[in-house]
Amino acid sequence: MFITTLPIIFTYIHLFSAIEAVVFLAAIGGLVYVYTPEPQRTWQEKPGKNWYQFLKAAWLGELRLWRAFWPFFLFVNGVLYYADYRIAAVTYTIASWKTVHGMLFLPIIWWTVSVWQCTRHSRYKVYGALARTMTIALYLDLALRIYLSSQHPNTLFDCRLLIMQYGDCL
Repeated sequence: MFITTLPIIFTYIHLFSAIEAVVFLAAIGGLVYVYTPEPQRTWQEKPGKNWYQFLKAAWLGELRLWRAFWPFFLFVNGVLYYADYRIAAVTYTIASWKTVHGMLFLPIIWWTVSVWQCTRHSRYKVYGALARTMTIALYLDLALRIYLSSQHPNTLFDCRLLIMQYGDCL
């Protein structure tokens, strides 16, 4: 997250400064920490037998937090990094880049619900607060991506090479 968006914001757009971004994210982290429930100490995880049961257990908040958070966190960041790499290499069109983000919409909803449900099953309260803050940060990153692609497309895409979709770069 923020691998592509924040350098563009800080270098070319100057929408906000790095200090403002840190203060904003710290404030969100503090608010999330206050509203994160305390971990349950007596809870025991029931192992699932297949992929479907794993997804269902995560959705219902029946898994340890790390099992709901880390796999998808790594997956979504890998997909976003790959899409940005393909845009930098000018092998994705603007529509393809937006399609990748659209395809991530439902898995991101699943991940958000799973993380927020599973925070009761972490070792410490701060782990649950950090996981919840990272889900909010993902939404902020996606909002910045939408902003950059619609208001400042020349910072993300090489519009000179995209003849067929040049209208998206205006």
